[in-house]
Amino acid sequence: MEGAVFLRDLYSELITRPYEAGMRELKVLTGYASSAFVHHVLYDLEELRLEVILGMAKAEPIAVWDHNEYVRLTRETGRLRVCYFLGDPPIHSKVLLWGTTARGGRIAFVGSANFSWHGFREYREVMAAVDPALAEAAFPQADELIECTDTAAFRHIKLSYQKGEMPGAIDASAVSASVRGCPSVNLPLVEIRTGRVHSRAGLNWGQRPGREPNQAYIPIPSTVHAEHPGFFPDRGIEFTVVTDDGESFICVVAQDNNKAIETSRDNSILGRYFRRRLGVPLGARVTDEALRRYGRSYVTFYKIDGGTYFMDFSPKGQKLQI
Repeated sequence: MEGAVFLRDLYSELITRPYEAGMRELKVLTGYASSAFVHHVLYDLEELRLEVILGMAKAEPIAVWDHNEYVRLTRETGRLRVCYFLGDPPIHSKVLLWGTTARGGRIAFVGSANFSWHGFREYREVMAAVDPALAEAAFPQADELIECTDTAAFRHIKLSYQKGEMPGAIDASAVSASVRGCPSVNLPLVEIRTGRVHSRAGLNWGQRPGREPNQAYIPIPSTVHAEHPGFFPDRGIEFTVVTDDGESFICVVAQDNNKAIETSRDNSILGRYFRRRLGVPLGARVTDEALRRYGRSYVTFYKIDGGTYFMDFSPKGQKLQI
């Protein structure tokens, strides 16, 4: 197919190359998207102004954690606009339209890839270059859209795993029930050899001179990679972690030998989260006693799909032996 771009080239051909050519505005029409992929694109291309229209938003629920991340990214970066399509029938099209460069000219692509890691990495997809004017005609009118930051959006769309009528609240018990039977792994929060909290790694990674003291990561033992190959994404690929107490983060596998899970862009987010759960003051060292008192020395990750995981750190789990 002339002009088509296949799986191995999608991100570089559709995202990276136009940006490197000087384009800074990208407008996306997609049936579905993932906030982890949107997060990646925004921070990978630090001058990009991105607009994403979700064409299936009214027809099928959006995960509440995705909605929350769209809102957060919109407000914090100032470079993102996410809109939900409210018209009929729903839009299942996938269109990328790059804005004009300083030298003039636009480019556009249409095809099968949703704006997600599934679409750009995990599935076999095809996208083809088309006339930008034809691509632009596929986008809906402004009066058919509502922005994710508009509180009126909740009257028009449904969010899966939302807790009751509380906009943006995650129903962790519903997520927990849904992961039964999903693949899972246990990740220790202590040194395997000693059973004690790491002094300057893991939950205490930031406890060293010159570091933000809340910096932390969850260790991934080499045995987990050996026994569960492909359970976690490749290094540097963002994914969403939903927790048993209704929080959510964008995370990445990081460090040599893929030995750690960190919160993307700011690894102190994870450290602050665990300190709050353990009752440890922010910035303070996490101690053996804190974990013993809490009653659990590991977390369990359930793989919902390739871009979403559920992390259980409920205190009814295994007791720490010291």
